[in-house]
Amino acid sequence: MALILMSHGNMAIETLKSAELIIGDIPESVALGLQKSDGPETLKAKVETEINKFYGKEQVYLIVDLLGGTPGNVAVNLTQEFPELHVISGLNLPMVINYANQKFIGSDIKIADLLKESKEGIVDVNDFLNSDSDDDDEEDE
Repeated sequence: MALILMSHGNMAIETLKSAELIIGDIPESVALGLQKSDGPETLKAKVETEINKFYGKEQVYLIVDLLGGTPGNVAVNLTQEFPELHVISGLNLPMVINYANQKFIGSDIKIADLLKESKEGIVDVNDFLNSDSDDDDEEDE
């Protein structure tokens, strides 16, 4: 399994660095960022180079930051050329960590688990803390 992260600016690059800081090296992974000086064709050429390293040998997962943005549009267009490419939108750190954990235990990547982890990582901490304290108040009564 190979992982390619792609975003506007350095988000994908820094997300991969952060994930590897937490859990260690993630083999067969790379991150690309669309810079101000890049156009869609430049980004497409970069990501095609990375896809070609793995495609046909193993499953390739391409996670982008935003559907409808340039990286997302490039990824969607690449599914025509690489029909087995699995594209996911909504890049975030819990998603990448979950991917790595699934890879490390040797399981097939379960996309539903990646999406679930991503969504569950979005928390209104104030509401969470207040609901926890409300539960404590109810126990005291």
